[in-house]
Amino acid sequence: MKYRVYVDKTKKRQDEQSPVVLIFEDSGMRFKISTGLFSSRKFTGKEFPKEEPNHKAKTLKLAEKLLDIDEYLLMNSNVPFNKAKEEIKAILNGEGNALKPITFYMEELAKTKTPSTAKFYIKTARKIREFDPSATFDTIDAEWLQNFDTHMKENGNTTVNGRAIHLRDIKAVFNAALADEITTKYPFRKFKIKADSVPIKNITLEQLRELRDCNVEPNSRIFRDLFLLSFYLCGINPVDLLHLTKANIKNGRIVYTRSKTHKLYDIPLPPEAKEIFRMYKGKDYLLEVLDYYGDDYLLFLSRWNKMLKRIGNMKICERSDGRKVLRMGEPILPNLTVYSARYTFASIGAELEIPRETIALCLGHSWADVTAHYISYSMKRIDDAVRKIIDYVNADISNKNDDI
Repeated sequence: MKYRVYVDKTKKRQDEQSPVVLIFEDSGMRFKISTGLFSSRKFTGKEFPKEEPNHKAKTLKLAEKLLDIDEYLLMNSNVPFNKAKEEIKAILNGEGNALKPITFYMEELAKTKTPSTAKFYIKTARKIREFDPSATFDTIDAEWLQNFDTHMKENGNTTVNGRAIHLRDIKAVFNAALADEITTKYPFRKFKIKADSVPIKNITLEQLRELRDCNVEPNSRIFRDLFLLSFYLCGINPVDLLHLTKANIKNGRIVYTRSKTHKLYDIPLPPEAKEIFRMYKGKDYLLEVLDYYGDDYLLFLSRWNKMLKRIGNMKICERSDGRKVLRMGEPILPNLTVYSARYTFASIGAELEIPRETIALCLGHSWADVTAHYISYSMKRIDDAVRKIIDYVNADISNKNDDI
């Protein structure tokens, strides 16, 4: 379908202004729709004549409308003529937001997220284009979601949880569109996202101690030490950990805003964590990692997980001098990941019968709007819990020293 700009002088107003319309043609059929703009002079291009009052503002407004039309025609080349007529009319009347492909809104939403989260939205948008590139808020319903799930299953996404990630991305875009009043439709009222329960990825107290005490190869040591650092800091998210600066240290504590929830987080800085920061001190950040990786921290996170998996797939051997070293053999920590530190912190806290709500505070799950008195009380609970957990982990060291 092609279109052209035309000033319809047959409908001139008393102020000598005539409507600027678009004439669409396709296979011998044509229709005309007003842009809502007016001009006192005829023109056929995409810019108002310079002699026209406010010609720059009018040209900009026309360009915005034509861009929306071009996007629609690009993504809907096979739409029947009469349907295209109605949808283009809606676009020119300012009602066409919901007619844009959902992938457009998904990629816009991705721009507001952290790089690690944005990459999942981009991947979901790509999968939607493979299945139905013209999908919009109006065309997606419960049946569409089920067919999309089946399509993913038949094309490589065989795990339920893997497909659930993409379905939750679509749900998030719908939630944002509802909030912005772009659509009133919500197919997730009739479609439930399925997910399989997965085993908790924590390691045991004994395994954590073995990991802490064993000798690892020099080029692997930082990955083990940063895992321990994450544990000492309540299982801090690795993205937040890498981006900590001196400004985040206040009164001997770590204070920062979580990238995932955008909520304030305030945790103690125990001596064990201080020592690791000292070992890997950075210039612009507390840790040296981003001095080398810069903005490409996702590359480091990928390598971090790979090296932890390599460490976990080794066995601990005791040398003749009593020191423990890692050697290839029976894995001690299969499937060890960066996030195991967070799960392990929580599981050891539960083992010590620390209240669930206190563990939740340590993990940053409950920073609601509360009074200053309650915040102070909560910080003390966090401090006491962190010290209790770390002392419990270090108890074997104290016992060894007592034996000497």
